[in-house]
Amino acid sequence: MWGFESHAIGALPAALLALAPAVAGAATAGATSTASSTRQIAAAAAPAELTIGAKLTVAGVVSVDGEGVAGVQLQLQSEPYPSRSFATIAHATSGAGGSFRFDGLAPERNSRLRVIEDGATGASSRGLRVYVDPAVAIAARRLGPGATRLSMRIRHAIEGGSPSGSALWFTAPRNARVFHLAAVTPTRELAPGVSYASAIVDPPARRFLYRVCLNPAWERAMGRPATHGSCPTHGFRLPADGR
Repeated sequence: MWGFESHAIGALPAALLALAPAVAGAATAGATSTASSTRQIAAAAAPAELTIGAKLTVAGVVSVDGEGVAGVQLQLQSEPYPSRSFATIAHATSGAGGSFRFDGLAPERNSRLRVIEDGATGASSRGLRVYVDPAVAIAARRLGPGATRLSMRIRHAIEGGSPSGSALWFTAPRNARVFHLAAVTPTRELAPGVSYASAIVDPPARRFLYRVCLNPAWERAMGRPATHGSCPTHGFRLPADGR
């Protein structure tokens, strides 16, 4: 279950804080390689976790016995969730020192990537795991005494037709640890891959926390497994001012 939480005072931020927990060093995934005969391909993806719509780079080196090899024809292959096979998505040729680079890649769901040498018996890098998080915007707007509108807009992978579901809205006083269910509302698709939900709640205090949770069809296609926690104990924080 995906969960999104908010807390703060006064003016609301224009955009959501990062959806998924920050991953230290995510911008530099470790290079890995396997050998075919004596030729090796080492590759790394950076960043290894990104928000949908952002771009990543796969770079590395082709070598033989530790010496870079130029002029090797390479393919970048992708296996997006839930596929069980790789497909070629880009081509490159190793340059001076055996280096290569694939830029401007924009996966829309969790994927495994690998770099292979052209030819049936060519070398291959190990699989590179890439996690793609949905892009989320959450907002709160005071309508009057005892009424605040909470809203959520999510750009996500298109999976299973992305049918409508239910959004569960929880609130708690700003310094509290226990959340209480405040509303259940339907989600709807504004466009393929863009979901929206909103609710009007009676805030428990002027300064309060809120959290929205849902079990979308695309849940397993996006984010690290650790982000699919139980709700309302799992979530991300944003601000709200209610009374």
